[in-house]
Amino acid sequence: MKRVRWYLVLLSAGILLLVGGCTEEPSPPVIPVTPTGYSDVSIPIETFPDQPHIDVVMSTVVGGELTVTLGSNPTTGFQWLEYAEISDESIIKQVSHEFVGPGIDKPPGTPGEEVWTFKALKKGTVTTFLEYSRPWIEEDADHWTVTITTTIK
Repeated sequence: MKRVRWYLVLLSAGILLLVGGCTEEPSPPVIPVTPTGYSDVSIPIETFPDQPHIDVVMSTVVGGELTVTLGSNPTTGFQWLEYAEISDESIIKQVSHEFVGPGIDKPPGTPGEEVWTFKALKKGTVTTFLEYSRPWIEEDADHWTVTITTTIK
């Protein structure tokens, strides 16, 4: 009888250890993305539903390049502006813009990225604006924006 109790105690302890080891820590809260002071910034598409309007601070020197990479999924009907709205094109100019797909091994509907490259022309501070929306819908409430304040030294 004592032996049976002893086995039951061991079995119960083993089960408790197994079950207790299967619990997960709760995931930490999402920290808002506000990158600052970089010449390259990348914001994945998963960031935008929680933070649809993002402010970014970037910096570089005259002659330097800035790269902005934003998550994008054109299969949803949304698209980023091809040409960024730049407050002073004498300070920076857009050199290129391209869509980089997710790759051929991914299923249809998988997000890719859009990449803009800017060239710093002279010293100053400039604001650049990008919008992800359905351009054929006026006053689209479901849009995302990125506002970039750039200082050229």
